[in-house]
Amino acid sequence: MERSRAPQESLSSPSPFAEASPYYQFRAPYAPAALEYAWDTLRLDHESRAMDLGCGPGTLSIPLSRRVGEVLAVDPSSEMIAEGRARADAAQCHNIAWVCARAEEVGEDFGRFSVVTIGQAFHWMDRDLVLRRIERMLDPQHGALVLINPGKRRPQESWEPTVDRLVARYLGARSRHPSMNAEAKHEFALLRSSSFSQFTAREFSIDIERDLPSIVGHVYSLSTSPRSAFGERLAQFERELTQALLAMNPCGVFKERVATEVLIARLHRGQDPVGGAVGQK
Repeated sequence: MERSRAPQESLSSPSPFAEASPYYQFRAPYAPAALEYAWDTLRLDHESRAMDLGCGPGTLSIPLSRRVGEVLAVDPSSEMIAEGRARADAAQCHNIAWVCARAEEVGEDFGRFSVVTIGQAFHWMDRDLVLRRIERMLDPQHGALVLINPGKRRPQESWEPTVDRLVARYLGARSRHPSMNAEAKHEFALLRSSSFSQFTAREFSIDIERDLPSIVGHVYSLSTSPRSAFGERLAQFERELTQALLAMNPCGVFKERVATEVLIARLHRGQDPVGGAVGQK
């Protein structure tokens, strides 16, 4: 799908996720009830227009496209955009326009939106700048920002501490990527904002099953542990990882309950917000 009002796709430097896109299928899925809650709360329909910032391979863009008239999916990684296009084509979702750009580059020439979504990407952005840009692009009467992330509980899955210790042996202790925002929590930027300082947050759970290949794939989907980082020790790492997981659970199948957090900040421009108080659960 092409849009006459979308700016030309920009070239960007390689992202930390350049090789991760094929492995995003192994990320824990968002709880469907969480997405339905967000779309229903905002009363999105085929007259609505949405922008998904840091869209990755379309994790939010594709389900969102089934509820709205048009989605503009924006990501700085050309590999993610290519993966997203392929997934959208496979799902026959043809109302998504894909733009390779940083969230900090979006502007009013993209047009107006009913909703802007960000899923597991806000920590990579200059949050204060992005919020100011979003403010000018949302429908002034009914526009809203929706942040969708894993729930607050850490770790989310039972095998994570074991895998983290093994990865640290090979690659060193995990630390925040230098491209990440210095603030660990996105709520601080929202509270500083003149338009998004009041918001609601809810969590929704989902039960999933994982086998060993899906856990290995999850490791490679992270910016801190890309497959190439293991170099010549890759096969050795995978053998040790398999052994460690089977020691935890000999059947090799992990049943997990994971949570999705939905944070909705309606554009209020200093007026009384619609939808609840700060941090309301």
